[in-house]
Amino acid sequence: MKGVLIISDVALDPYTSHGQDGVISKSGKILNDETVEILVQQALSHAEAGADIIAPSDMMDGRVKKIREALEKKSLKDTMILAYTAKYSSNFYGPFRDAVGSSKNLGSNNKDTYQMDYANTRDALNEVQLDISEGADIVMVNLQCLT
Repeated sequence: MKGVLIISDVALDPYTSHGQDGVISKSGKILNDETVEILVQQALSHAEAGADIIAPSDMMDGRVKKIREALEKKSLKDTMILAYTAKYSSNFYGPFRDAVGSSKNLGSNNKDTYQMDYANTRDALNEVQLDISEGADIVMVNLQCLT
């Protein structure tokens, strides 16, 4: 549709029974590589359906590179990637989690093992460089705290 830009969120937390952004092991550990493979398939399905921009919001390591490689392989080179480059583990996500219905599944658990510590600003700068080098067209740093 002319004049309309479609940005598609790529994430698993709205669809998991546990509210986490990825596949978890029996011990509760996030399985990064297994999660990335599913995210790649999700991103491809969105791009093939016409999304102009794919926005992985999960914070798994290496996802931008794997999504970019998959888009290129499928000749979807014009599909852009908007990377959620710095996503902090904070209560600011409460309303979003409520909206997508994942907060009830998350329970008392958190996302500290794969979201960033708001006290460490250096990590955000490193992630910006990494996501750009992996093929992100746009990077986003989400709000970490109010001053």
